[in-house]
Amino acid sequence: MYNESRTKDGQFITHDHWSLAKIFHDVIETFDNATHIFSYVYEPNIHTVILECIRIICTIKQTSLANPGAAVKRLLDNMNVKWCAYFTEFPPIYAIAAIFDPGVKLEGLTNLLTFYYQQLDVQFDVPYYVNKYKRILERLWSCDPTTTHWIFYGCF
Repeated sequence: MYNESRTKDGQFITHDHWSLAKIFHDVIETFDNATHIFSYVYEPNIHTVILECIRIICTIKQTSLANPGAAVKRLLDNMNVKWCAYFTEFPPIYAIAAIFDPGVKLEGLTNLLTFYYQQLDVQFDVPYYVNKYKRILERLWSCDPTTTHWIFYGCF
């Protein structure tokens, strides 16, 4: 037969196999795009981390809802568990960078995180998290930058 596709052990690759590969490709492509964005060296991009994380978790969730098959569900459930192990709470630098982003600011960060945790189906106290980093920034601005060693005098 012309243009047949077979696995290593000689079995034919079916339409179901190709569909599963396409689904897997689409999910992994989202991770790949985020990796490229996070890997920029000469462009500021730390403020985009939370946005890219939202894209990833939305892709996982939408793919899971659109593809009820057991193999896809198992794959996406495993990805979601691993994701939650690393990104249930963002490190402070990402929140502060998002606050400094003129397109996000404090209110935008609250909205983004609320949406993110809804997509994850995780209970998280977003106002507490945002206020914690707001207080850090307030303490930073209350310090006198004209002193030589202001960072060592209790500002942090």
